[in-house]
Amino acid sequence: MRKVVREYQQLCRAEGVDLLGIEPRGRHYALHFERGFLIAASTPSDHRARHNLRAMIRRLHA
Repeated sequence: MRKVVREYQQLCRAEGVDLLGIEPRGRHYALHFERGFLIAASTPSDHRARHNLRAMIRRLHA
């Protein structure tokens, strides 16, 4: 399992969100939730990528 996949799983656990699955899509991953899915980079390009993903998860489950 790639490091970034483990980080995405930890991020979802920290937010208290049930992650149904992670599907590779080219250079990205699709994170599947009950309310929909989000596309995340397979190699985050900057230090804000994780913070932006956390914000998208919060907005999806608000």
